[in-house]
Amino acid sequence: LTETLLSDEAYRDLEEAVGAEYASREPGVLDGYTWQPTINDDPAKWVKRPIAVVLPGCTEEVQAVVRACNRHGLRFKAFSTGWGVYSGPTYDNVVQVDLRRMNRILEIDEKNMYVTLEPYVCGAQLQAEAMKLGLNNHIIGAGPACSPLASATSGWGVGWDSTLMSYGHRNLLGAEWVLPDGEVLRVGALDSGGGWFFPDGPGPSLRGIMRGSTGALSGLGIFTKISLKLYSWPGPAQMETEGVMLDCQTVPPENMRFHLCFFPDRANLIEAVYKMGEAEIAYIFTRTAVGAYINTFAPHLLQRIAKTGPLRDVLSKTVKWGCTIVMVGNSEDEIAFQEGVIKEIIAEYGGLSMEATQAPAIGPMMVMNFLRVSAIPMVFRAGGLFSTALARNEAWDTQMDWADKGEKIKQPWIDDGGIIDDLADNPFMVLYENNCWGHCEEIFQYNARDPKQLASLEPLFVEFSVASMEMCQEPLSSCDSRLREIISPMMGHYNDWQKKISANLDANRTADTGMYCDEVDFDFSRVDPEVRAKLDRLAAGFTWTTEGPPA
Repeated sequence: LTETLLSDEAYRDLEEAVGAEYASREPGVLDGYTWQPTINDDPAKWVKRPIAVVLPGCTEEVQAVVRACNRHGLRFKAFSTGWGVYSGPTYDNVVQVDLRRMNRILEIDEKNMYVTLEPYVCGAQLQAEAMKLGLNNHIIGAGPACSPLASATSGWGVGWDSTLMSYGHRNLLGAEWVLPDGEVLRVGALDSGGGWFFPDGPGPSLRGIMRGSTGALSGLGIFTKISLKLYSWPGPAQMETEGVMLDCQTVPPENMRFHLCFFPDRANLIEAVYKMGEAEIAYIFTRTAVGAYINTFAPHLLQRIAKTGPLRDVLSKTVKWGCTIVMVGNSEDEIAFQEGVIKEIIAEYGGLSMEATQAPAIGPMMVMNFLRVSAIPMVFRAGGLFSTALARNEAWDTQMDWADKGEKIKQPWIDDGGIIDDLADNPFMVLYENNCWGHCEEIFQYNARDPKQLASLEPLFVEFSVASMEMCQEPLSSCDSRLREIISPMMGHYNDWQKKISANLDANRTADTGMYCDEVDFDFSRVDPEVRAKLDRLAAGFTWTTEGPPA
């Protein structure tokens, strides 16, 4: 429960900022914003209840809300579509800024291939409009309900289409940013009256302050408009689709091919993937284990397979070294060329493939599940919740090492019943910009109604984090205030700089900085003593001094 009481004067100012019908402090309404188990450190807990909720409809109203918070000693926390615990308050005196009224696609510039939009526009909404113009947009792995603005400015930006469309923030062409003091900063050519077409310059870039590898998650203000790069879509303007989710049936475009590729061993898969990237033929690329596909689309079936030795071996050994590539051509000749290239690569590295577009049981179901990323959110089906272990985005070889490490870490927890048995090999891997670098998350699922599995989460979180540090990589959860305190000294004391940025832009500490630069002591009581000892050794060896990095 919120421990701070909101004064009538402060609430009146919030009402004046957005209108009485778009502000509330009713307990029932506030409680509706507190249930956020996704990626929560303890899914049994609710996040802190906000002290009030406001729904601004424009930049000026956002400014008025932020200024009211400054006047009355309140904090603010904004979200776009609200995916995950990152959206909720971490303090007691927080005004939740729900941006759902700011839901407009302001402009799609067909010629220059960019879009200007507001926070509550979701990936699916934008894609439906962009495809009508022969364009497409990057959709992150969390799914089509997420906000492209949020992933480009404030969170993460990886997706199946990253091989072509890169990481979210690399598509950012301009931003309108309400700072924690209520002033508006416009980033890019927009600030000079040049429109939304260019993100920087001349001079130093603000994007590194606005967001690093991970955004500030509302800890440095609120983004109200952005411009994003769009990409070519040579398919139909309107996909012929019936049904939803697993019952979704879409007529595959004639210029699309969907190859499930398998290779005899790890080394051949790695080299084949590098060749695929160099050939620049992929529209979508992922390495996801076959067992993970089954676990997503038919979790009860996988649980039965997991109990059978021969079938388990087929999935975890025989077809272990596979990947999926979707190709889309601008013409019959181009798609024929792409198919010729992929077949040549597969043959060179001793692989085989199945072209699934024309398979009646697979093709029509998979088209939109891949293009619109509808399939990935179904990872929740197996147990109700999941989490993920991610190290630094790096070269493909390094990401394969991380996938192997993740499988080894998970297996004892699976054997002990601490997490759901997904055959242990459950990586979500993609390429960025053909094969410039790669991404790997090791997914683990759990039953939130099982106390034993809930108790596994924190020690497993620490074990994955320590493994990441051993490989000199940044763990995913560097936005976690507990982990930030541990790893910042080993990474050049980066959080000291984030605190300085926060103090400079937010003198009144009005933004909720819990996910940005706060630090909290970790409770190691449930962590294996050997893992804790390993962490202590890493800290002793990797911590930076005032003179610089360790010798």
